[in-house]
Amino acid sequence: MVKRDLYRNILIGLIIVAVLSILRLFVLEPIRIHNNNMSPILPKKTQVFAIKRTQLDNLDLVAYRHNGKKYVGRIIGTPGQSVVAMDNIVYVNQKILKEPYIKVNQTAYLKTHDEEFTTDFRQDKLGKDSYWILNDARDVQDDSRKFGPIPKKDILGELKFKYAPISDFGFVENDEAKIENGFENQ
Repeated sequence: MVKRDLYRNILIGLIIVAVLSILRLFVLEPIRIHNNNMSPILPKKTQVFAIKRTQLDNLDLVAYRHNGKKYVGRIIGTPGQSVVAMDNIVYVNQKILKEPYIKVNQTAYLKTHDEEFTTDFRQDKLGKDSYWILNDARDVQDDSRKFGPIPKKDILGELKFKYAPISDFGFVENDEAKIENGFENQ
């Protein structure tokens, strides 16, 4: 009786480990936020799951890899779009991008600095499977302004669910800007 229970428990444990391994390999990528580049939506020390192999759209929050290091950011431009920033205003296909998610960071930055919050850049028509990704804290330029367009193969997944700290447990809220810009039904 004891031997049978032991074998059953070992088998259940192996099945659980196999299922979690498959999820980790093919569905989820755990990401720990190490800086405030995406605050207030994703502050430092937040832990999130990136969902792999999702359809990527404008304003999605994503994790990506560049030169072996992981970063998080917001997709501003998708394949075929042009992205330009002038005088702290970002344009996607010559239309002003409404960015309510940067207001807190921008206001705090401009109180203590005279230079632009979003440095000027120009990216004409993104290539196939290339994305323009920016931080919400635009004073930190570890994003497409420094790295150039990010290839789809380097994007680890879309940031969808916060699992730590436990007080922030739940889905990542990111719909306001998409609706405001008309990207919610793409």
